[in-house]
Amino acid sequence: MPTIQDGKNAITAGNVQQARLIFEAILQENSRDEEAWLGLAEALTETNDKRICYENVLKINKNNQVAREGLRSLEPEEDPFVAALKQQTAAVAEDEEAPDWIEAAAGEETMVSDQRSGAVGATADEGSETPTPVLVAVGLGLSIIVFAIVAGVAFFVLTSLTVP
Repeated sequence: MPTIQDGKNAITAGNVQQARLIFEAILQENSRDEEAWLGLAEALTETNDKRICYENVLKINKNNQVAREGLRSLEPEEDPFVAALKQQTAAVAEDEEAPDWIEAAAGEETMVSDQRSGAVGATADEGSETPTPVLVAVGLGLSIIVFAIVAGVAFFVLTSLTVP
């Protein structure tokens, strides 16, 4: 049976695939092994896979600082354009009164991009977003209702115009 140290040695030697297999074998035996989850996160390259590993560690031990720091490191960095705008706003604020367009753009609610869905336009302080499939379903349902009403009115008008 491979050990955690075997996996760490494989990572140190640059054999990430072997390390991944070692940590997965350990987790098959004991899925609640924090060190194995952390080692697997280190061996993986995909951000979502790493996130799952760190979240599993926190399910086992919510106070694990290594997992918390790992999750924080996976958070996207600030957009360089937003950072530049903030710097420009700060510089203008020191020198003179800022133009209206800078004040509006530098408000507390900044536009963010949802990396998973590609949706842009949610504000940073919104707690939850409505999933796109739900919005599509609601739009489709409303379209069907409007079509039925218009068709009913048209049928009523056409049948009332004809003489029996």
